[in-house]
Amino acid sequence: MTRILHLDPDRRCKTLEEWPPDDRNLWQAALVPGDVLEDGGARAMHSEYSNRNAVYGYGRWLTWLDRQGLLDPTSVPADRVTPVRVKTYIADLEKHASTQTLLNRLQELRAVAGVMGPDRDWRWLNRMYDRIRFRHRPARPKRSRLVPAGELFALGIALMMAAEKERTAWARALAYRDGLLIALLALRPLRLRNLTGLILDHTLVCRGTRWWIEFSAAETKGREVIEVPWPAALVEALETYLSRHRGVLSGFRSKSACVNSALWLSKAGLPMSREAVYRCVTVHTRNHFGRAINPHLFRDCAATTIAIDDPKHIGVASCLLGNASATTEKYYNQARAIEASRAIQNVLHALRHGKTPDS
Repeated sequence: MTRILHLDPDRRCKTLEEWPPDDRNLWQAALVPGDVLEDGGARAMHSEYSNRNAVYGYGRWLTWLDRQGLLDPTSVPADRVTPVRVKTYIADLEKHASTQTLLNRLQELRAVAGVMGPDRDWRWLNRMYDRIRFRHRPARPKRSRLVPAGELFALGIALMMAAEKERTAWARALAYRDGLLIALLALRPLRLRNLTGLILDHTLVCRGTRWWIEFSAAETKGREVIEVPWPAALVEALETYLSRHRGVLSGFRSKSACVNSALWLSKAGLPMSREAVYRCVTVHTRNHFGRAINPHLFRDCAATTIAIDDPKHIGVASCLLGNASATTEKYYNQARAIEASRAIQNVLHALRHGKTPDS
């Protein structure tokens, strides 16, 4: 999602344009791609997403230095990153940030520090990161917010069916779009930027009678190619959206506005932003389930559903999510813990009623 400058001057992140000249020049040099004769910069092979986060986090570090009176634009950038300063920086962040935020800021600082001082030993930053990770506890535990993927899919279908009751073609198009988006996300839990980045004839292509979702490695967070079929259960819905509803939305854009072949169009007929897609998903899930299920939580819902309902095929989740198998193992263990707790409850219930657990 787009970064918004924080209103609190102590918590905003300096943009790249606000960095000291030496810092900015070193970073930009690290982004220069290589060719057959020359190696590229240290960050040239990293994704745009990763580099953008690194810029954001380092900007937060520079703001802290500036507010402490420690930002000398003429100093060597790597000299500013010292154990004492970083320890104090993290302590200040901890006053209003979760441990996950601390981990993110350290990871981002480590990424840029490697650019500012490539020959220096930054392992002490890794050790600091590991110590915080050891005591990390999620600020908002996910388990209580998860719902079965089947219920998310059913919500999407219900929204598409209800769209026919809307009075205008425009309202029907919006409702149908929202339902299709949620149903797709339930079956293909793409990351938000890939979900938003579905482009006709580019990342969403038709081969014969089948539709495919295709992203190159450069377009994904994990640098893994995504090439999966559009869910068979939603092919008819997709073609209905394309033939009846998407054209209605595209007709609402102004004549001067430029629109590409984005699958998801806004109420103004323009490509939906990540913020708009995020808001669409959370509003509908909050209205239906009483709590918001954000797009990223769909991934957890999908993996946990597989682990509970079909644990023998938990390996499928890593392909579905584009994650390493170690990540999906977490969902398997979580699901087993849920099953174990249910079994214990059944035993206790039986004993309380004077029955044997097997009766």
